Amino acid sequence: MGQALGVKTQGTSMVSLQLKDGRLLQARYIPDGGLGYTPWPGNFAMARYLDTHKDELKLSERHVIELGSGACSVSGLMAGIHCKKVELTDRLEVLEEIDAAIGFAFQGMSPMPNCSAKVLDWADLEFTETAFTPGKADTLMMSDVVYFPMLKNPLVHTLLFLCNANTEVLWANCDRYPSYVPDMEDFLQLIREFFDISELEERPQQGLGGPNEVIGGRVCIRSLRLSSDPAKVAAAKEELEMAKIGGPVESCAKRCFF
Repeated sequence: MGQALGVKTQGTSMVSLQLKDGRLLQARYIPDGGLGYTPWPGNFAMARYLDTHKDELKLSERHVIELGSGACSVSGLMAGIHCKKVELTDRLEVLEEIDAAIGFAFQGMSPMPNCSAKVLDWADLEFTETAFTPGKADTLMMSDVVYFPMLKNPLVHTLLFLCNANTEVLWANCDRYPSYVPDMEDFLQLIREFFDISELEERPQQGLGGPNEVIGGRVCIRSLRLSSDPAKVAAAKEELEMAKIGGPVESCAKRCFF
């Protein structure tokens, strides 16, 4: 749901989502906490898609890394229920909240889902290289990550590093938010340089169950895979190498300004 850039407040609310098997998934969130602290419609759309298509997707065999989980990832928690292994990731300052969300959602479950929180900051590629291995997870997942334009390139570089030829990226994104319209076409144009994209589902935001639905707004769920086209393979390699130029100094600058 985009890397956590909001401001924490004292009050919390709760959202619930009923699974197809009758179980209830619950998550707490901070109203008006900002991006990363509030669940957005794309997050609910992804959660419902995973629950509906769990057998078709063979989720019980999947190792998933979710990017930009935020403090209340309904989709990440849903993946935790259905998948073999799930890592919810975001910046260091939100890790405690992710851990709390996992503990709250899965309390009393037996067996306990194999779901954990881990630091992954899109703007610190140098650290990501030390903490993750390309292709370690067969699935990357992200919801409502196209929001702030300044995070567009860091996100793409993170995807290029984490993916190999066998990795599938499941991505859900709203076409609009209560006070902002993201430039979806700009991001799609960028990732088309490296990835093959297929549209899995499109649905209205209304009725998904979240607190931030926009009347007339839509959510699209897409699947991305690194292209096997030689020109795009070369372009992806060059883009990632260019992203690494600058080393620790560049990484420090990114941490400070993003």
